[in-house]
Amino acid sequence: MRFIQKTALAIVCALATQHAHTYGSSSSSSSSCNYPRFSEFQPSPNKYLQNLREFSFLASANTTPSSVEANVSAGSVKEHFTAKQLTITPLNSGQLEVVGKLTRPFQHGFARISVKAHSKPGCEKTDGFLVRVQ
Repeated sequence: MRFIQKTALAIVCALATQHAHTYGSSSSSSSSCNYPRFSEFQPSPNKYLQNLREFSFLASANTTPSSVEANVSAGSVKEHFTAKQLTITPLNSGQLEVVGKLTRPFQHGFARISVKAHSKPGCEKTDGFLVRVQ
């Protein structure tokens, strides 16, 4: 009798473990994100400039163009750019070239350029870089 109880318990544990493993692997694959990627920032990060008039970067092909935003913070100067205020050009590679122009050039100090976008709802990425204007 004791042998039957141990065998039944072992079977129940094995089935429960297999069920939990199956459940875990199916839910993790459906919730994964393929986040947008940003590259080729201009001006180059940590670069010394005479003034800052515009900036640009590339966004990966999976980026939703209408979700792209940028912020330029330089001391008391702060500018926010929505997708409608940026020039977004699709490239042959599928990437997006994004260009932003400041309303007036920044002349002196450090400026932080931050960019944000998503590839699908819930898959958002923020990145940025610092430049020094002499």
